[in-house]
Amino acid sequence: MDTHFARRARQRPLDQLQHEFVAGSLLGDGTLLRTTAGWCFRVHHGLSQQWYVEHKYRFLEAYVQSPPRRSGKAYYFRTVTHPEFSTYREQFYRSNEKIVPVELLRERLTGLGLAIWLMDDGSADGRAVRLNTQSFSHEENLTLTTLLWEKFGLEARVNRDKEGFRLRIAAGSRGRLIDLVEPHLCPQMAYKLSL
Repeated sequence: MDTHFARRARQRPLDQLQHEFVAGSLLGDGTLLRTTAGWCFRVHHGLSQQWYVEHKYRFLEAYVQSPPRRSGKAYYFRTVTHPEFSTYREQFYRSNEKIVPVELLRERLTGLGLAIWLMDDGSADGRAVRLNTQSFSHEENLTLTTLLWEKFGLEARVNRDKEGFRLRIAAGSRGRLIDLVEPHLCPQMAYKLSL
């Protein structure tokens, strides 16, 4: 049933910060779910990361009818259906497979989005940083290395990981990466940069 809250939320466009958050999230663990009326955005993590779900909730609270809650061993929230999430679905997915929408990322990926992506999928690798991008093809990973260099001056390489590929941001770019993401990094995630 459509509620007054949902109708009003659907009429409210996402602001710049929310677009940056969504772009970074969709590179990481964020997902878009089909509803009867279109697409909604969902954040879903294990119970040990309840604080992280609450952090993400603050970005999209105006679009969420029910606050984050537990479901089994997970903690999650989902937004109302929104036309802008339908647009993200068209750009970030081919059928049911996530893809890299490079033009959208050139426009919307920022230090905030990088921080969310890093907190979702990153890990320290000595002084380098790995981004677990195994869900993307080799070609898409190469596209991401070009994007990271052109947009942020970050040197990244594609490494094979079992059957897939992932990104490795070079140790020489660590300082630049820290400058970009540290203002947006949750203190609990500092270990992902060996801080």
